[in-house]
Amino acid sequence: MYHFLTILNLSFVAVTILFLQAINQAEADSKTNFVWNGVWFTCEFSNRTKAPDDGCYMFDNEGFRVSDGIFTYLEVINSTEKNCRGNKIGHCFKSDTKAIKVKESRIGKIDIRPEHLFVRYLGCKQRFSFQETTDFFAVIPDEKKCFWASKRHFYVARYNGDLSVKK
Repeated sequence: MYHFLTILNLSFVAVTILFLQAINQAEADSKTNFVWNGVWFTCEFSNRTKAPDDGCYMFDNEGFRVSDGIFTYLEVINSTEKNCRGNKIGHCFKSDTKAIKVKESRIGKIDIRPEHLFVRYLGCKQRFSFQETTDFFAVIPDEKKCFWASKRHFYVARYNGDLSVKK
């Protein structure tokens, strides 16, 4: 009987620990999804593996939206900004711009975890790690698995202005 109670107690402790870990993981996943849900743009003055030197004040005209596990591509279509890299007018905009107009197209599913995220696109699932800084996130492919993923680091920041989608 003593052995039975000992095994029962150990089993209870093990199940409790696993249950609490599952709750903590679900909480972490929920908080991580909340952090990433929204509109994001690439920092204009970043390079392949070099962070932007302007604190991500200027956004590229390409970005994305995350909404409950769905990942969509955004392209700004109403920018008239002249101070873009390569002197390309309208290919960037200031991060504090109050409102922008975009074209939006679905990319696929995004699975966000506390330490990394997975993007599924064109039948391939790519894992990315991310690092948060004061001004932006660096999103880095863990390996080149999908043909559409490069070794490029993506420096992105949240856009907080109004967004209207061209239908």
